Amino acid sequence: MRTIILFVMLSGAVCLSCTNKRQQFQSEATPDKELAIIGGNDTLTSIQVVSADKDTIIYDTPECCLWYVEDLPDKYKDKPISMWTERPVYWENVQVVNVFVANPTSVSLIYGRGWKLEQWNGTEWAIAKTKGDRSWFDDGFDKQKAPLLYCFRFPVGRYYHLPKGKYRICKSFSAKREYIELSAEFEIK
Repeated sequence: MRTIILFVMLSGAVCLSCTNKRQQFQSEATPDKELAIIGGNDTLTSIQVVSADKDTIIYDTPECCLWYVEDLPDKYKDKPISMWTERPVYWENVQVVNVFVANPTSVSLIYGRGWKLEQWNGTEWAIAKTKGDRSWFDDGFDKQKAPLLYCFRFPVGRYYHLPKGKYRICKSFSAKREYIELSAEFEIK
């Protein structure tokens, strides 16, 4: 009987201590650079990423690693659809690579969650070594606006082993039922 009473009292104390409190995630609480979901069950919750340099990133479309979209700057309007990385060279153990896609056409691009990282092996491009299994459904998202500049923020360090070498990120798009495979090269030194 004492055991049951003690159990009920401890359970009640635990329940009361958890009521109306929200856990706030700080960058120190996620040392492995995982996503932190900030909010509670009684409020609108947004997905935010706290990066190593303490910047808070709010994604436009988190499912697709789409950070933001903006009107296409004039300097890209006379070029074909293209994709490039923010930097040509990254450091070892890089966690995130920002990739820009310029769509100068009047047709909006459809894109999905899927992307892949390839490494140059001296002869050909091959899938980079992954940190376990990974896959995405390649569904279709569309901003229904063009021309646009897209910025994707891919968590390469989360999914891939990244020794020094030459890499490229590949992502598929479509426009008016035309399949478009884009890639952006970079190095890790």
